[in-house]
Amino acid sequence: MDAFESEIRLYSLRRIALIFSMPVEKIQPEWKFGVDLEASSRSDFSRNELDCVNDDIHDVADRATLRLFEQGKLVVSTVDDYCNLMIDRGKTDPSVVRETLLMGKDRH
Repeated sequence: MDAFESEIRLYSLRRIALIFSMPVEKIQPEWKFGVDLEASSRSDFSRNELDCVNDDIHDVADRATLRLFEQGKLVVSTVDDYCNLMIDRGKTDPSVVRETLLMGKDRH
């Protein structure tokens, strides 16, 4: 893994930690969204953590990526899947990935 990929992975983990309000050190790559990382809100009317993850995924996806999702050839179900998607998309569209992951922005 090169420096760029390491940076994207780190910011991806930080983004997940921010969304789920937990320390980044606790996040495990094999954790599954909706199983190990659950939404705190079950309301049909308010956005929850899983909605935020889904938004991130669709924010960085291009047409080809969306097509893979639609065909069932690409599934993001774990933290590692999320990180790998961000790395892959960061290679072709780094600005949208940087914006989505809040890279270089103060989070406080």
